[in-house]
Amino acid sequence: MATLPKNYRTVYVNSILGGFSSVQYSPSTNSYHSSIGIDPDFVIGNGKTSGAIIPVAYQKFSDGALTGNVKFLTTNSKDEKVYAYCSDGKVISYDLNLANETLVGTPSGGAGNGMKYYNNYLYFATPTNVSRYGPLNSSPTLTDSYFTSLSLSALTDTTYPSINGVSLPNHPMHVHGDNFLYFGDFVSGMGYIHKIRTKKTTYEGDTNDGSAYGALILPFGWMPTAIESYATDIIVSAIQTTSGSVDQGRSALFLWNPTATTFYRGPIMLPDPLCTAMLNINGDLYIWSGNSVSGTRISKYIGGDGVSEIIYQEEGTPPFLGAVSSMGNRLCWGTSTVNPISSASVYAYGSKIDAVPKVLHNVLNTTSTGTNPIVTAILRSQQTASNTKRVLVAWKNDSGQGVDKLATDPSTYNCVFRSNFFDVGAKFFIKEIRIPLGTTLASGMSITPKLYFDDLNSSVTLNEINSTNYSGRKVIYKQPELVGAEGQNDFLLELNFAGTVACPVLPSLEIVYEFYLDENNN
Repeated sequence: MATLPKNYRTVYVNSILGGFSSVQYSPSTNSYHSSIGIDPDFVIGNGKTSGAIIPVAYQKFSDGALTGNVKFLTTNSKDEKVYAYCSDGKVISYDLNLANETLVGTPSGGAGNGMKYYNNYLYFATPTNVSRYGPLNSSPTLTDSYFTSLSLSALTDTTYPSINGVSLPNHPMHVHGDNFLYFGDFVSGMGYIHKIRTKKTTYEGDTNDGSAYGALILPFGWMPTAIESYATDIIVSAIQTTSGSVDQGRSALFLWNPTATTFYRGPIMLPDPLCTAMLNINGDLYIWSGNSVSGTRISKYIGGDGVSEIIYQEEGTPPFLGAVSSMGNRLCWGTSTVNPISSASVYAYGSKIDAVPKVLHNVLNTTSTGTNPIVTAILRSQQTASNTKRVLVAWKNDSGQGVDKLATDPSTYNCVFRSNFFDVGAKFFIKEIRIPLGTTLASGMSITPKLYFDDLNSSVTLNEINSTNYSGRKVIYKQPELVGAEGQNDFLLELNFAGTVACPVLPSLEIVYEFYLDENNN
C-alpha cells in the first residue's frame, strides 16, 4: 500500500482470539466489543480450528409435543435417546437423529424441578416427590411418587427465585461417586439434601438400597441450588435471596464428606446473591453466580475458603442448572443476550484446544424470535468430528419455546460481530475498508457491514456482501460507497451475517480513516 498522508491512519482487526473486551475503551489486545453466534473454534472447510470470524447457524428440531420450556436435557448409557424434562411436567424423548418426538409421560405434578439419570432409571423431581422412568434396558414405565413409596417423607414445594420468568429448580439433583443420587430440598426454613441408592434384583437399579431423607441439613435460611462432586467430597451451593429486586444475602458453598452427618466447611461466601450452577471439569470446580437482572460471574473453587473469579460478564443472567456444559476444557452456558441483538444464546469460555487463549465468545444464537428470550437448557450429546463441536440448546420466550441443533441446511444465519471501538478523538472520515473472506463468494452468502460512530449514536449501512455485488475473496469499500461514514470521536465496524451459506471473515481486516486536528475540528 502506498504511503498515506500524515492525517491518515489505518486500524486493524488482526485477531479475535482475545475474546470479548472487558471494557469499552482501552480494550485488551486482539479483543472485540461483542458478538452473537460467532465461533472461532469452527473450521473453514475441513481444516483446523480457524480463529476466524465464523457465523454458526442452528435450527429448531422440536415439534408439537413440546408445550412447556425444557429445563433439563440428558442422555444415558442404556439407549441412544435424548430426554427432555419440561416446565409443564412433560418428559419427551428424541431418537438418535433428533427426530420422532415422543411424549414419555408426565410425572404427577412435575414442573421440571430436577432431573438425573442414575442406575438404569431417569429420575424426575416433582414439587413434593421423586418419580422415575425405567428400567431403560428392558420395558421402561413411569413410576410416580417413588421416593415416598420407600416410606420416606414428601418433599417441600418451596418457591425459588425466577430469572426471566423461569424459576430456578427447587430440587437440584446430582449423582456422586459413592453411587448415591443426591437431591436438594428446603424444609421448615433449612436446606436439606436427601439421597437415593439402588441395587439389582432383576434389573440394575430396580431395588432400594439405603435411600434416606435428610442426609445433610444446612443452617437456617440456606436454599440449595446445585450439588457437585469435588474428589470424594460433595459441594452444595445455596442462596438466601428469594427477591427479584432486593439482595437479601450472598450465596455460598458448603463442603460435605457424605459419610458424615454435617458439612465440614462453609458457608464459603460468594460475591453475588444467586449461585445457580456448578460444574466439575477435570477436577476443577466452576461456579456461576450473579443476580436475576443482569450480570454473570464465573468463579473457580481454589480450596479452603478460596474462590477466584475467572470472568465477569456484564449482560445476561447466570444460567439455570440445566444450562451449563463443557466441550473438553471449554465451558459453555446459555443465557439471554442484549448486545448486539436481543436473543437467547450460548456463551463459551476457552477453546477445545488448550493452547488457544481462554477468553469469552458468544458462539451460538438460537432460533428464538420472541420477546424476553432466554436459554433454559443445553446438552453436549452428539459425537461429531473433533474439529466441529456442537450442543443441543433449549430456549423460551414470551411467544413459545423450542430445542435447536446445529443446522446442516440453515434457513438463514442470524449472527453479528462487532469490532472494538477505535478511538480517533477528532472529526474523521472513513476512506477505505478491506474485508478478506475465508472463502470465495458464492450464491447464498450474505454479510451486511455497518459502521457505528460516536458511542453508537449514528450509523451507516454499507452495500451487502454477496455474489451479486462482489466477487472473489476480498471486498474493498471506497468512496462513493462510504458517503456519510464520518464521526467526531470514535467508531466500530459491525458485520451482520445472513444468507443460507456461511461466509467467514478472516481476522486481517483493515480500515483507513482521515482525521482533522485544527482548532475548529473541521
